[in-house]
Amino acid sequence: MKRYLTLAVCFVLMAMLTSCIVFREMRALVKHAPSIRDGRLFAHDTIANDAKNVFHFAEMPLHQRVLDTLKLTFANYKKPVKDKTFAEYTCMDGGASAFIIIQNDTIKYEHYNGWLKKLGNSNIFSVSKSVTALMCGIAVKEEKIRSIDDCVTDYVPELRNADEHFQRLTIRHLLNMQAGLKYSENYSNPFCSMALLYFGHNALKQIKKLKFKDEPGTKYEYNSMTTAILSYVLERATGVKYADYLSEKLWKPLGMETQATVTLDSKKHRNAKSYGGINTNVRDLAKIGRLVLNQGNWNGKQIVDSAWIAQMYVPAMKEDKDKYSLGWYNFSKSKAICAIGLFGQTIFVYPKYNVVAVRLGQNKRCQYDVLVRDVVDLFAKKGVKW
Repeated sequence: MKRYLTLAVCFVLMAMLTSCIVFREMRALVKHAPSIRDGRLFAHDTIANDAKNVFHFAEMPLHQRVLDTLKLTFANYKKPVKDKTFAEYTCMDGGASAFIIIQNDTIKYEHYNGWLKKLGNSNIFSVSKSVTALMCGIAVKEEKIRSIDDCVTDYVPELRNADEHFQRLTIRHLLNMQAGLKYSENYSNPFCSMALLYFGHNALKQIKKLKFKDEPGTKYEYNSMTTAILSYVLERATGVKYADYLSEKLWKPLGMETQATVTLDSKKHRNAKSYGGINTNVRDLAKIGRLVLNQGNWNGKQIVDSAWIAQMYVPAMKEDKDKYSLGWYNFSKSKAICAIGLFGQTIFVYPKYNVVAVRLGQNKRCQYDVLVRDVVDLFAKKGVKW
């Protein structure tokens, strides 16, 4: 009996002495799962706006907003959902959400559900990747990054001592999800690489330990670690912290109404979660969409090169079913693009009809980019003025 007790005590001690990684993974399993409220959970940096320079979209009068009252039939998995307004359908699964649709710089639909209110910030998750990619485009325009075909180790030299594939990994590979990393983008397993990245306290330490399963540039495979690496390239190239660069190059010039935040891996290391940690609201995020809609131009000032924006509409690999390019997904036939997050966070840009739509929230009912596209296409086909 004493022997078994001794073994049990040893087992407990070994578990306690094991790296704190286990603790963080258990926290992911027991205490917390990713949430749109995560901006309050983690340490964060502030993305400052300029309160003296705020851009406001025009607003269609409420009594003229067709989408608020028009009953539609929505395709819904196995059977259609009939006679629902846009808000009734998109809120059927409950949970906090915010949705805005803008055409010709005019708000034509805006709805909030649950605790999310106008200008209320929440985590946009992987839409952060698309914002980070735009920041890289700005850094290229400013010649902070010489070329996206530069090797990652030119900017993060300590990776030369890591896996030898890093010396052939380029910024383009990161932007197009072609890194070839051995990495599990699994959101249901609290012990996988994704949980370790999201709940871990030192992202760079994890990056240095990465291994590769494919040669960089040969295969598309979506994963968050690529954008985590990209943030280090961006900070080293510009000499500015992620939040400060985002503030100076996008948040202030685009006239955001509120300051945003980006969560960090820890107070000690302060590495921004560029892949899924920006917290903002639909009105301000719609301004990112407006920038893309206008080919990188903001009221006469070229913030991102138009050639960079044009390339976002062209899939980087023909074999890529997701149609991904420079951090954005694209619809080849509709010539539209979108950014997508974990729980259906969406920026949808549809140049054909001068439409920008943004949806944020916790529960995902459908592909909101496809939903908006189909509704806009239907209105155009039927001649509905909205």
